[in-house]
Amino acid sequence: MKCNCANCSSHACYTKGINCTGVSKDIVKSAYTEEELKIMQAAAYVEGTFYSSVTRLQETAEFAKAMGYKKLGMAFCIGLNEEARYIARYFTNQGFELYSVCCKTCSLPKKELDLKQVNPELECEAMCNPKFQAKFLSEKGVELFISCGLCVGHDAIFNKNCDGPVTNLVVKDRLLAHNPLGAIYSRYWKRKLGIMDADEV
Repeated sequence: MKCNCANCSSHACYTKGINCTGVSKDIVKSAYTEEELKIMQAAAYVEGTFYSSVTRLQETAEFAKAMGYKKLGMAFCIGLNEEARYIARYFTNQGFELYSVCCKTCSLPKKELDLKQVNPELECEAMCNPKFQAKFLSEKGVELFISCGLCVGHDAIFNKNCDGPVTNLVVKDRLLAHNPLGAIYSRYWKRKLGIMDADEV
């Protein structure tokens, strides 16, 4: 497997059912655990039932329902505290038990770990604490962990320390209204990033 699918011109795996990996169907099928297969079935149900007709927020709720989850845990960035309040309300209204932990939990100053501050003049700038976001949600027995706008890197630590499946509801992008693909959809940003196609105006 070359792992260069982003530059494939045909994507024949999708359009023609061609397997270019050399990995047999039996090996692929046997690789998934029973829990993973259940997740795949729930994901396919949501995609097949609600394709292009509901939001990601609604899809997350429908997936959790299909899995039979009752307890959801949301780790959110403090910069999205207002958004997190609405998200929590939505999941609660959908009948879930929703737990949430903001990124500044434990309020440990960045200076304690020699971390760069956004505002160096502050005596106490609390660090993000993704490991304990995962820990506190795990202690509540959540069945699905929801990442909501965690910083790049912090999200990786959060995902690594969750003891169950993680889904990303929000990916933070302060410049582009939390829409990272805005950089790909905008000619201005593509030019600025040096990724425009040669024939693109």
